Amino acid sequence: MGWIARHFDYLIFAALALSGLSYLYILLTRNRRHDSKSVVHYNIPSDEPMSFDPNEKPKKKEPKVNVLEVFDYNGIKIMHENGMYTVNHAGEIQVYGSWQELPSRYQAMVKEMDKSSIGQKKKGNYYMEVLNGTYYVIFPDGKKHKYPKFEDIPEKIRKALGY
Repeated sequence: MGWIARHFDYLIFAALALSGLSYLYILLTRNRRHDSKSVVHYNIPSDEPMSFDPNEKPKKKEPKVNVLEVFDYNGIKIMHENGMYTVNHAGEIQVYGSWQELPSRYQAMVKEMDKSSIGQKKKGNYYMEVLNGTYYVIFPDGKKHKYPKFEDIPEKIRKALGY
């Protein structure tokens, strides 16, 4: 009987103890990392006034109105909630405090989605909406066609849509 066979129990105990200590080390040190970058960028100015004026009258509070709109424009998701705009573009999330701070590119997308929701389509162009994974193509004559997959849309129409 070799040395390993005689001391097998001790080797198992040593391996478990070593793995337990390394797990404890990782558990205690993983929250100390400060170099990780967040994918959420806040583009909101601070609401704190630069100077304090004791004679200033308090501002009248406006009633809180909960508004939630979600726009999906070819994979770019724009969410509007209580005046704040959250944009998810390719996994990078940016938060804007108002409509004026929202870049004009995203403003144009929201305006186009608003026009499409009330039926103001551009004349002579194709328009596509994606709802729950189903593709709806609106033809220039106003008819709406439903396609289960993007590949099912005829190539001529995909080119007209810009794909």
